[in-house]
Amino acid sequence: MAISATRERWIRVVTAVAGPGAETMVRPFESGDRVAVLQLVAADLLPGLTGPTFAELDLAVEGTGLNGPVVRAGLEDVRTEVLALADGQAVGAVSWAVRPSDGAGELLWLHCLEDEQHLARALLERAVTGLGRRTVHAFVEPTTLAPAGLPVRMRPGTRRALEACGFSGLDRWRYLHRRLDDRGGRLYAVADVVECPELPGWRLQLRERDGSRIGEAIVGLPIEGTTTLQWVSLTPARRSMGNILLEQCLAHLADRGVREVTTILPAPVDGRPDLDAALALHTAAGFAEIDQLHIYTRRP
Repeated sequence: MAISATRERWIRVVTAVAGPGAETMVRPFESGDRVAVLQLVAADLLPGLTGPTFAELDLAVEGTGLNGPVVRAGLEDVRTEVLALADGQAVGAVSWAVRPSDGAGELLWLHCLEDEQHLARALLERAVTGLGRRTVHAFVEPTTLAPAGLPVRMRPGTRRALEACGFSGLDRWRYLHRRLDDRGGRLYAVADVVECPELPGWRLQLRERDGSRIGEAIVGLPIEGTTTLQWVSLTPARRSMGNILLEQCLAHLADRGVREVTTILPAPVDGRPDLDAALALHTAAGFAEIDQLHIYTRRP
């Protein structure tokens, strides 16, 4: 769902009337909020991600996961509410649930006008109040709207609101992006391509001429010309060939009309040589770090 000129005008109009003194109210999500909430989600999209559909928004409102029609991870008491202006226009939305396994709460997703930090804070306070006195984890799981983690560079207002509400950032990942417009489509004979049973996608198997395995990579099926590099693995003795395997992936994708590739790498605070090497490998292949995705926790 692309952000149109009409959407940009809508943002300017709502920003003008949704300042700290604007009259707002938090209420349950209604079907009439779907267009406005999808527009808010679209405004928060990272490069390489496609805008969600109405059906995907409905799944997110229900707390349904990516892999089936059941409420994911055994979550209970899923709630989705919107922050609305006096005329009923939604300018933010938040969804939360309870995790029965340990009694913790999960803030599943939150979207609002990012330049209006007070809107994010109002939504966070509503979720924390609704969850009661318990530990709350935020953005820990992927949804039908976005991957796990808050993109902290793109969404500074929400990040500051989380910190103001007592949340602390813990785990984090690097979100990388690569366009394939600059390369021709070609495949190398040393790569076998098979369907991947673990998810809708392809498994690329890199082999020597004698058939011995060097490594493999898994990529998702493209959606609107965009796909995700899920995993790259090399046998210990052949790790120096990581650049070849990654080039194999990109060549295979370009040959099939893929225009953009994204991937997510761990980004620990203290650094690790193997993870630094993974970043260097992807950077050498033309990937750029767009943002960091952070998970947050708030203790009672």
